[in-house]
Amino acid sequence: MKRKRFQPIQIFANSPSDIFETHRCEIAKAIIDGVSFGIRNKKDAVDFAEVIVKEMIVITLSIHSKEFIQLLDENIQILVEYEEYELCALALKLKNKINKTNEKVTEKIRVMV
Repeated sequence: MKRKRFQPIQIFANSPSDIFETHRCEIAKAIIDGVSFGIRNKKDAVDFAEVIVKEMIVITLSIHSKEFIQLLDENIQILVEYEEYELCALALKLKNKINKTNEKVTEKIRVMV
């Protein structure tokens, strides 16, 4: 069976300092897609973007599963600004899925104790 690998977006820039302002929407979409992939494939971390600076330096941006809920919350607001409502709905669905999983784990721990 072939392992699925997430394809990070590529962002080309002259300076890495401005990518979070000039590519806000693309980064927000990539984060939501990365979280979705991470949950679906039970990944601890997902590389969601590669920033290519002056066609020489590649900076890989990653997200860790412990950051999923916080990143979903932060990026929902960005996606609302850009009227990306379908991705907002996906982000809320992912957040609910994480919360349900956390509740199940907490319940199992209570039963064991």
